[in-house]
Amino acid sequence: MSDRVELAAIGALRPAVLEALAAEFTLHEVGASADVAAALGPAAERVRGIVTSPMVGVSAPVMDALPKLEIVSLFGVGLERTDLTCARERGIVVTTTPVLYEDVADTAVVLAMDVSRRVTAGDRWLRAGSWAAGQQPASGSRFSGKRAGILGMGRIGRMLAKRLAAFDMKISYYDPRPAPDVDYPPYSTGVELARESDFLFLCAAGGPGQRHLVDGEMLAALGPQGVFVNISRGWLVDEEALVDAVVTGTIGGAGLDVFDDEPNVPQALREADNVVLLPHIASNTFETRQDMDRCMVDNIRSWFTTGQAITPVP
Repeated sequence: MSDRVELAAIGALRPAVLEALAAEFTLHEVGASADVAAALGPAAERVRGIVTSPMVGVSAPVMDALPKLEIVSLFGVGLERTDLTCARERGIVVTTTPVLYEDVADTAVVLAMDVSRRVTAGDRWLRAGSWAAGQQPASGSRFSGKRAGILGMGRIGRMLAKRLAAFDMKISYYDPRPAPDVDYPPYSTGVELARESDFLFLCAAGGPGQRHLVDGEMLAALGPQGVFVNISRGWLVDEEALVDAVVTGTIGGAGLDVFDDEPNVPQALREADNVVLLPHIASNTFETRQDMDRCMVDNIRSWFTTGQAITPVP
């Protein structure tokens, strides 16, 4: 039997991560199995580390089924599907890859500008031959100088605010945990923030049990000229209310990178000309994916060589 440390890779992971880990560890690729312990077989008694994605996460039953588990390395920063309470009780270290925030903030700006200036709508219009037919495209709305409301003033919220300030936007925010180190005015509720915003950006972390932070009332407060942008988590939005708001003109439009039941996107959103859709790729740049690969592997390597993780969750 090999004396190399044994790891379980759960769900779909990038080949570069799997290759790097397999070169140094005994790697068991579980895939999308619902029963991790059964898929591992006897190895479940020996596995000391897990690598997976935040969208898969590691539940308490999975942790309990792996008696020698020491570390969980996540490819991303979401924690809503990993049982941190169980991990802390067991002394299991959980790490993330906090190297993606700038790309996500960039994507939020891209989506907002695209919706307001009708960039991809104009692309579709041109490709359909409408320009050659002598038609006139629908007008967009000015992006610069507007009011931006940010739901969640964490790392992404702060980076987004910095970018929006370059467009001379008036920036406000709502966060249940006020951020005294920023100069932007806070609102006491998300609805109040939406009422005073032209663009409403959802940057909140999706914690366990959180759903529908953005609901019909908040979207109605945003109003018929307002644009909603989500680069956080799909289930933090009442998607039925969002579909209704888009279709009925309750809001002016939406830019969405995430959805409630990925990869399933409501047909009404796919057909709406005032909505821009991305397949959960806000952090998907060549540079950031390489950085995430490296961070994920380095956390595992560091833990089993020095007893310290590089980017552990506090």
